[in-house]
Amino acid sequence: MKLAAPSLVLPGTVAENARFLAGRVEEAGLCCFETAGCLAYTEADLPRDLAALPLRWHVHLPVDLPWGEGGEAAAAAALAVFGRVAYLSPRLAVLHPPTDCPADAAREALAAFGRRWRREAAPPLLLENIPGCQLTELGAAFLEGEGLGVCLDVGHLLGYAQAELLASGLPERARLVHWSAPGPHPGKDRHLPLPALTGGQGAVARALLRRISPGAAHLVEVFDWPGVEASRRWLVAARAQAHPAARPA
Repeated sequence: MKLAAPSLVLPGTVAENARFLAGRVEEAGLCCFETAGCLAYTEADLPRDLAALPLRWHVHLPVDLPWGEGGEAAAAAALAVFGRVAYLSPRLAVLHPPTDCPADAAREALAAFGRRWRREAAPPLLLENIPGCQLTELGAAFLEGEGLGVCLDVGHLLGYAQAELLASGLPERARLVHWSAPGPHPGKDRHLPLPALTGGQGAVARALLRRISPGAAHLVEVFDWPGVEASRRWLVAARAQAHPAARPA
């Protein structure tokens, strides 16, 4: 199981978090959630020597992209942020799809985004299921036709009761999986450690582990290190239950 942690597990800069994570996980997810904040990063946040750390990287693109101005404008903003971390050679980029428009308009915006993104030779794009978009409404054929992959957020799937996504074939296509416990109240995802899953949530999560590709990476999307460690132990135990043949002798 390829385990990753976000670049925000302790108070401090991206650099401080990355140095802490090096040797503890295989991969770090760069949390580039806010456009302006990321564009304001300095050398103290992103020193060049981070590239020498024993880490793979992927990047979560901003969640405040200007989709209202069209897919090209959203891509331009995302690429500006990506340019700040490109020297780390992130192997994947996670994108929240637009949600304040009909499915046809969202497909049009995403297609334009993808065209601009590919012109810049940026890494593969994965769309994440979020509140207001399970990805199923976009259609598997659209995702495949535009070369868009899937980032499966289990906390969102559970917290927002995304039954259509659960019943679809998209979990099997996920190249990256976000793990967190949403909490017991519907309509929320509190990004709690995985031991906080309720009985029903845990059963769904364990069943998903049997469906996810062996090549997928697993990001514990919990924003403190003790929570990441507790979630990692839960995942390792759950995977052993889901795949008994994979247990060490």
